[in-house]
Amino acid sequence: MPQTDQTLAAAAYDLAEEYRSGLWNHVSDMKRLPAPLCPELIAELQRRCPGRSASACQQAIADGLFASR
Repeated sequence: MPQTDQTLAAAAYDLAEEYRSGLWNHVSDMKRLPAPLCPELIAELQRRCPGRSASACQQAIADGLFASR
């Protein structure tokens, strides 16, 4: 796995842990959208890993949620 993919995966895993611990419960979209589709989570992951596409972040969030079980 290239270094950039590892960076994205690690950031997405951390974001998934935050999501599971309730740090993102204040976001209204969390009540109506699956986490990987939540614009706030995607934007946060893009902030943490600049230059990544929304679709790459969506997949990384989904993978992070699966890995953090």
